[in-house]
Amino acid sequence: MHGRKVGEKEYLVVLEKEERVVANLLQFAEDQGIEGGWVAGLGSLRDIELGYYDLPRRTYLRREFEEDMELTGFQGNFGMAGKVRVLHVHATLSGPELISFSGHLFEATVAVTTEFHVRDFGVRIDREEVPEVGLKLIRPPAGAGPAGGAKTMARGRKKAGRP
Repeated sequence: MHGRKVGEKEYLVVLEKEERVVANLLQFAEDQGIEGGWVAGLGSLRDIELGYYDLPRRTYLRREFEEDMELTGFQGNFGMAGKVRVLHVHATLSGPELISFSGHLFEATVAVTTEFHVRDFGVRIDREEVPEVGLKLIRPPAGAGPAGGAKTMARGRKKAGRP
């Protein structure tokens, strides 16, 4: 793994053949002191484990792909669950048939190379267990209102005649 600063709080991180993706990105975030941030990337992977979260059963349905695949989309965020650094990432992959598979990425190995843009938010993002969902979700800081004073969106349908 090698990375370099490309902006005030932005990095280009390159992982090379045989390196583990999630483990190395978490190590990079720890080395840089990132407790909240964003990551996007592309490249090629193998030995991939993707998942789909089955909410009623509160468990991930997992599928493994051993073959080399193109990593066509990779987006995620860094946060903290107590003292543990967390990377929540979704990926889209494609094989020689050009059929895409996507889902939550648990881990994968670099097949040739991967390139990631990491952005440090400069603030800690906390994740807490939400029992009704069964996952650790990003929670707002205590006493936080809507972002930037924006109005919150109401759930449900719009009433007739109202924009």
